[in-house]
Amino acid sequence: MFAGVASAAVILDLDDTLIVEEAVARSSLRRAGELLQGKDPAEVVEVVLTTARRIWRAGPDYSLCHRLGIASWEGLWATFEGSPSVLDDVRDWAPAYRQEVWRAALAELGIDDPALATTLSDAYVEYQHGGHPLLAGAAELVHLLEGRCQLGLLTNGPADIQRLKLDGTGLAASFGAVVISGEVGIGKPDPDVFALTLSRLGAQAASAVMVGDSWERDILGALDAGLSAAWVSAGRPVPERRPNITVVDGVGELIGRSF
Repeated sequence: MFAGVASAAVILDLDDTLIVEEAVARSSLRRAGELLQGKDPAEVVEVVLTTARRIWRAGPDYSLCHRLGIASWEGLWATFEGSPSVLDDVRDWAPAYRQEVWRAALAELGIDDPALATTLSDAYVEYQHGGHPLLAGAAELVHLLEGRCQLGLLTNGPADIQRLKLDGTGLAASFGAVVISGEVGIGKPDPDVFALTLSRLGAQAASAVMVGDSWERDILGALDAGLSAAWVSAGRPVPERRPNITVVDGVGELIGRSF
């Protein structure tokens, strides 16, 4: 397995590589939208996401959050516990951010009700804590790799929710190293975060593979750091064909496959 790279180390992304992430966030927003009588839940989803992006980008240290790959919808439910001091301002602002987003989104929908904004914010957090299911083949791949190579997980996002999502998979103990951008203060595609993960695994870039769904952060980041890569395309067209990139539609396709 993993012929051609010697598979000394395999590093996996988490969100939308091993688990369903964005679709769960949208589902949670839709469920919150269903609490609004007379409003189209699909419209609520788009209004909240658009509002969240606008307010998030105007908030403190957006450039840092962008470098760490922390998305606006993650800010709607993260506490940022376990984060380094560089994220203190974001952590302190997060409760006000959540309230501002929901109030502004309701205003866009023609509703002025701060108490309802709080209700919807709390509902979204509750729904997000309901779990993020594993993608097809993810658990099988991890269990197959465990013990056969040095296995790491490298994910961008707030420390608290990434740990929560990982713990929910039941796979956390399978990884020899878990590196989260919101814990270490650097994120993909920065070569330093790949180097940190390799260092914790005791592995070398030349014999390591990064598996992820983000072309820019996972794939190009890995190549810049000297690793090979496997892109989980989920049906998207390949931006660029390269000999050291394997393309699969879903992570389960890597089981038994050489790359």
